[in-house]
Amino acid sequence: MKKPYILLDAGGTLVFPDLLWLSDLMRKYGINAKEEDILKRVYEIDYLIDKSMKDRITFIEGNLLEALFGAFTSSKETIKILVEKTNERDRVKNLWAYTFDWVIDTLKTLKEMGYSMSVISNSDGRVEEVLEETGIAPFMDKIYDSQIVGVEKPDPAIFKKALGDLSISAEEAIFFGDMFYTDILGANRAGIRAVHIDPFEFYREWPGERIKNISFISDVIKKDLSSRQFFPFIYELSYELNE
Repeated sequence: MKKPYILLDAGGTLVFPDLLWLSDLMRKYGINAKEEDILKRVYEIDYLIDKSMKDRITFIEGNLLEALFGAFTSSKETIKILVEKTNERDRVKNLWAYTFDWVIDTLKTLKEMGYSMSVISNSDGRVEEVLEETGIAPFMDKIYDSQIVGVEKPDPAIFKKALGDLSISAEEAIFFGDMFYTDILGANRAGIRAVHIDPFEFYREWPGERIKNISFISDVIKKDLSSRQFFPFIYELSYELNE
């Protein structure tokens, strides 16, 4: 059987916020936040955003950085300072220009196994720079940044552009991403099977195919790729597919 073409999200899938920097920043203001706890909160915010979309309500925890720091301190003044410091850092160097060794090892293994890969990301025009800096870019055929393409997930147009550029059909591709109502919805809208990244099992009761992180890609690709599990928005949430 022909190997599926692997399409990947960037943030939360391949690259992550600089957890050590964030931990050190909070420590300066008397907050002892472990890197793992910060990462868990990042994914929890993703889940809360997805849940608000599922429940048709508005996510009202202020901006995302306020929601992040608010999990570790109730001081509005401290949160304000932390947000300002983080934004200052992000302007100089993208906060998400960080990855783990296991990500690089996984991509290297997938390449050695003969898989081709590209990235489709909702970003601010800097995702290629981030992937170059983290050593991920060399593994990718193409990098699609929503700011540059002019359309963002879950609009299927960004996926269809990638399919056209790469000369592959939707049936030949499989997409991996961490935002259910952005990544999985967008891929399914384009007719692409999708796998949700959920490292802390916030979505364990939700439909679809799910893995902890990309190190499990080789396991999931061995499954029956015709399974309905890869198309939750077609077979279980079809009423939301074209909204």
